[in-house]
Amino acid sequence: MKKIKDKKPFIYYENLKSWEIVSMIIYAFVTIGVILLAILGNPHNKQVIVVMYALLSQLSLYFGLYTSLRNFKSYLIWFGFGVIHVMLFLIFKDDSTLQMRRGNPAFGLANTIVLLALFQLLRYLSLKMQGREFVAPPKGGGPDLFDNKKVSSTDFIVFIIYMGSWFGLTILSASN
Repeated sequence: MKKIKDKKPFIYYENLKSWEIVSMIIYAFVTIGVILLAILGNPHNKQVIVVMYALLSQLSLYFGLYTSLRNFKSYLIWFGFGVIHVMLFLIFKDDSTLQMRRGNPAFGLANTIVLLALFQLLRYLSLKMQGREFVAPPKGGGPDLFDNKKVSSTDFIVFIIYMGSWFGLTILSASN
């Protein structure tokens, strides 16, 4: 007999799993490293580091952490990292050594909080539209990687909205 899982409310708090704690600690060290390299590094490396830090963080939220972000305790911690991104943006936005042909890559750091808020909005809409949490479509089709759920058309729409928003915000921030 299969055990039926209790349906969780939209906002719920659970203890963090070991992998979540480890990923947060690693990310905190990466953030410190980015700050140090952005202050002390050579101009070209600084630009690449800030670009990669912002973009990989924002994509990882959707593709690697979508199950973790459902837990509001985890979400609030990642939102705290988003606040740090805004502070880094404010610190680095006038740094002339970060200036690239299309603008300052620090502007991309300001997008993290917007994308985290969008994540919760899409999560809410998914729960209302399909009665379950959305999942990230895996490469090559099949069930998602973490929940082993079949990907629905709503999941694809959520994916397109998030990725379109990420891409649009990235383009806008690059043309500051």
